[in-house]
Amino acid sequence: MSVSLQKGGVGKTTIAINLADALAARENDVLLVDLDQQGNATEGVGLKDAYESASPNIGDVLTDDDPIDVREVIHDRERFDVLPAHVDLDDIEDRVRNSTFGVLWVRRRIVDPLLDDGTYDYIVIDSPPSLGPLSDAALIGTGNVVVPLLMSEPSVSGFERMFEQQIGPIRREVDLDILAIVPNDLTGNNEERRIIRDLESSPFQKFIPRFAQSDLFEDPESKGPGIRHRIAFSRAWRDGKTLREYDPENDMLDRLDELAEIVERGGRDDA
Repeated sequence: MSVSLQKGGVGKTTIAINLADALAARENDVLLVDLDQQGNATEGVGLKDAYESASPNIGDVLTDDDPIDVREVIHDRERFDVLPAHVDLDDIEDRVRNSTFGVLWVRRRIVDPLLDDGTYDYIVIDSPPSLGPLSDAALIGTGNVVVPLLMSEPSVSGFERMFEQQIGPIRREVDLDILAIVPNDLTGNNEERRIIRDLESSPFQKFIPRFAQSDLFEDPESKGPGIRHRIAFSRAWRDGKTLREYDPENDMLDRLDELAEIVERGGRDDA
């Protein structure tokens, strides 16, 4: 699945890395693919050097000129494997844009070969935070999307634009399912409460996980809804580790595990 939103700064990479980790913790074979030009997921799993390596790299897979097998550029990692981003991803996106079938390369050269032969159970793609050929290719390639959202108007507006300008048009051509909308980096203010309740009264309410619903604001036993703000997320990224590797007792791991279960089921079981 793709982790995607047409807006940066929403914790997209944090969710992608730690969702891949949660799926792996549930005994799945997982590949994390970094398609974001900034390479934050690559750096966040300790592969910063791969971002600037010469070749082979992801650009040698996404090309018209004698593409190499994707397996040649995958990096093994203890918990899950990684296909790193590369500093030339802007140029690679231009190749995708200018090729007749470029938008299908992610599906045909990464997703289908590795899922069809059983190499991986799940492929998690960290998509670019903007509308464009690479984000289209990620959505078309996986057919599923997890959407991280800050509980702020700019973040929600970014999702609405994404739904209208990208998800809707793609759905007219191929299957594309929203698996979850994930309120992220919450601190417990009144604006967050209002926006979650607005989402719950919208057609998107069926995509809000149980751990992110507004009634948890009133539950004295709860930490509050959503993936909560925890400094351990940024410290783990700095050290090139997942949250589970950095802080195995962190109270957000159960919510990431619940999100992984939603992915395994193909959506909320009561939706």
